[in-house]
Amino acid sequence: MSVIAPTKITFFEFLTPLVASGKKTITIRDISESHYQPGTQVEVYTLERHIKVCDIVILAVEPLAFDDINEFHATQESLPLDELKHLIRHVYPDQQRLFMISFSLIESFVPLSTFCRQGL
Repeated sequence: MSVIAPTKITFFEFLTPLVASGKKTITIRDISESHYQPGTQVEVYTLERHIKVCDIVILAVEPLAFDDINEFHATQESLPLDELKHLIRHVYPDQQRLFMISFSLIESFVPLSTFCRQGL
């Protein structure tokens, strides 16, 4: 039985500016959220209010033990390591087996003529 790749992902609202700017390039999730497929375009929403933020493309999904989370992951998450580990523990208490989902921002192109017509 094959699993259908998800087409939406949520982030805490305070993290969405980092995703939308391209500064946040990975997310660490548990097995229930590990079914994203490389090459899939995914819509990003805020967790709290379900507001669409941007689109990303999934680059990779790799197993990651909690104890192996290090400065590399913190840099990619654009968070200090202690804050990242605290957040992961808060969201996934007692989970040792996690997954690192790497992604890239899909930049939206808005033609300059759109702004000119609106008088912006």
